[in-house]
Amino acid sequence: MKTTLLILTVLFFSGVCPAQIVELDLQKCRKMAVENSKKLQSAEQQGQKAGFDKKAYRANFLPKLSATGLYAYVHKKMKFDIDGGYLPVYDVNDVGQAVPLNSLYMPEGKPVLGADGIPLFKQYAFMPDIDLALGIENAYTVGVMLEQPLYMGGKVRSAFRMASIGKEIADLNVKYNQAEVLAEADAAYWQYLKVCEQVKAAGKYLEVVKELVRNLEDAYRTGMAAQNDLLKAQVKQNEAELMVQKAQNGLALSGMNLCRIVGVDLMSELTVRDSLGEGIVSGLWEEGDNITGRPEYNMLERQIELKEKEVALTRSDFLPQLGVSASYGYSDGITLNGKSDGIASFAALASLKIPIYHWGEGRNKVKAMKAEEEMVRLKKEETEQMMQLEVARARYNVEDAATRVRLTRRSLSQAEENLQVSKNRFEVGMETLTNYMEAQAQWQKAWSDWIEAKAELRVNETYYLKSTGRLSD
Repeated sequence: MKTTLLILTVLFFSGVCPAQIVELDLQKCRKMAVENSKKLQSAEQQGQKAGFDKKAYRANFLPKLSATGLYAYVHKKMKFDIDGGYLPVYDVNDVGQAVPLNSLYMPEGKPVLGADGIPLFKQYAFMPDIDLALGIENAYTVGVMLEQPLYMGGKVRSAFRMASIGKEIADLNVKYNQAEVLAEADAAYWQYLKVCEQVKAAGKYLEVVKELVRNLEDAYRTGMAAQNDLLKAQVKQNEAELMVQKAQNGLALSGMNLCRIVGVDLMSELTVRDSLGEGIVSGLWEEGDNITGRPEYNMLERQIELKEKEVALTRSDFLPQLGVSASYGYSDGITLNGKSDGIASFAALASLKIPIYHWGEGRNKVKAMKAEEEMVRLKKEETEQMMQLEVARARYNVEDAATRVRLTRRSLSQAEENLQVSKNRFEVGMETLTNYMEAQAQWQKAWSDWIEAKAELRVNETYYLKSTGRLSD
């Protein structure tokens, strides 16, 4: 019962709450579309990611400082013995040589040798057996290390340049997606205005047909008109009413689509402050049919640069690499016969790697990357021609649409005049009903064609600006 009451309450308030009123012009529509576009937001996130990647690669030019630590525990001690014995006694002479003391010599001056061939001495030092126990029960070492690459074959510089180019490509991709969003917003905006005018035209046509039906009904009641003439007019009225309904439904759908693009509730009530003009906007042809401002064109340029750096990066793997590092640390916990002394030490290290012969691996990898670079160049040339063709097509579409606007406006004026003449002749009995209704239909079609041509001109102008890289909010 409570659930049913809640649903009824929601339905009641949703029915009585007025729809949101949104006022739009072209610039506001573009701005709201850009702010609402998920595709554009994703492209902007990609641009931020590329920026962070660039900063990360820049850090490779700088020394890296890191802390190290090691802990070891071995529960069993390592034990070993050093056998003792009698050792000869030596002394050091003036030149730093070890000279045995109290050596035994034969009368002829030769040393007395034992059975093992070793000289005998008068005195020996006794060394007892030594038992050693090495323990690693709580050994540890801590320290800091500083590493700096000096020359890596150009790898660090190439990687950073690739990251920079990646950031530029990501920024261009944002501009490309922005142009896509603006083109979609413009098309939806002009479509909505077109349908608004078509609703007015359909309503005006319905009024004209209704007036004819009323006149025929009056004439039929007085016996001045035939029944089949009245029926013909009533059929036309039904068609006109259906036309109005279709136009109104089209207006609702185009409005919902525009609401979706600008990011407001689909059922919002739209109020537009623009109208479909007849002439080409000023300044459209000023900069010419230049494609160098298009984000896609510049993205292809950057992709070629990216491939060039990839070639350099691949080559760097087979060039000498030199780096240095320095560390300072402290170690303790290793015991010898239960005693331990900590040691602090400094160390410096230089490393050099020089590739000598890899059976042509490096040369073939570089050639493969150069082939990819050439593929990108060929793709750019092909795409550039397609872009030029697209610009030419967009320009011709604008010119054709402008001509169509002019001709349909002339046709509308002629249809209006023809309708008035036909109406006057019909009222005095000099025109058949069929010809009069045909004049009405021609007038309605001429009006609809004129509206269609104006909307097409506005959309084609947008596509021309997009094809020349000049579509921006």
